[in-house]
Amino acid sequence: MQLKIDLTEYRCPQLFVQFKFQLKHAEKKRQSVCFIYEKKQLIEDILAFLDNKQFVYTHYQDAKPFPFIEVNF
Repeated sequence: MQLKIDLTEYRCPQLFVQFKFQLKHAEKKRQSVCFIYEKKQLIEDILAFLDNKQFVYTHYQDAKPFPFIEVNF
């Protein structure tokens, strides 16, 4: 079962902090996770973090009603 985490209410730096906290929680459970965000949110740090740590993820930036990032373990 996939976790769904709504990040739409967060702004930097809380956005990145909440993302890392939830990612760590999902990784411990070895459970895939979907991070939902708004287009106006700045997520470059999140994408850079995922790339640098070599996580397997898919970015659905054109999804409706909200874009999301799916991370798989």
